[in-house]
Amino acid sequence: MQPLATTKTIRIVRRVFQVFFLGAAVILMIKLLLGVATRTVEYYCPMGGIVSFYGLLKKQQFICALGEMNLSLALALLATVLFTKRSFCSWVCPLGTIFEGLSALRSKIIPGRRLRLSDRTDALLSKLKYVALATILIFTYRAGELVFRGYDPFYVLFTGGKGHDLIPGLSLAVASVILFVSFIFEFAWCRYLCPLAAAMNPLSRLGLLKLRRDRARCDACGTCDAVCPQRIRVSEAHKITRIDCTNCFECVSHCPQAGVLEVSV
Repeated sequence: MQPLATTKTIRIVRRVFQVFFLGAAVILMIKLLLGVATRTVEYYCPMGGIVSFYGLLKKQQFICALGEMNLSLALALLATVLFTKRSFCSWVCPLGTIFEGLSALRSKIIPGRRLRLSDRTDALLSKLKYVALATILIFTYRAGELVFRGYDPFYVLFTGGKGHDLIPGLSLAVASVILFVSFIFEFAWCRYLCPLAAAMNPLSRLGLLKLRRDRARCDACGTCDAVCPQRIRVSEAHKITRIDCTNCFECVSHCPQAGVLEVSV
């Protein structure tokens, strides 16, 4: 079983990862705003690599500003998903870290139960990210340009609204709406619209690193269900195989029974 001390260590390590990657993105943004010659966050975006697949296969060339780094990161990310599921979302993604911070802020300002949509509405809206992914890929391949770059909250926020192809006012308005909705409904972007999440999901179910619950020792208090940002009913499962599990281990950290939830391959 997973010792409590190890659980605390995992949580600390995750925070270090989050701070590191968020800090790196902010540094790139500051350098861009100060006019220092630098690459933008777009250079390090794995979604760009996924968008580039078709162009490379059909025309043997990258679309627009995309390059080998995007492709390498995309391939590395998809390989990582096979081992750690969607851990990228809760350990690395700077946007995910911001949304997690917004969720924590909301719980401080508006204490009590989390505001959540019904299961039926949530399940329906969760399919929108696949529509978003398909739409982005189709229009990008046809245009040969990153036509949705001006509406990408990751690009808009971490270029300080000064990135290439951003639409003054509109780009910032879209990003602001996404931030506000994600403040009210935790991780709304990640759950309902993120195209990168949609790309990772088919491989996520195969991920080797999973949470397991000791049913004999669990008293089904429901604490793990309440803290899970992905609305997974951990207390009803023996092994967490849901594709939207990001291995944030919040359920493990908050479980009042040490060793009931364990992390294993």
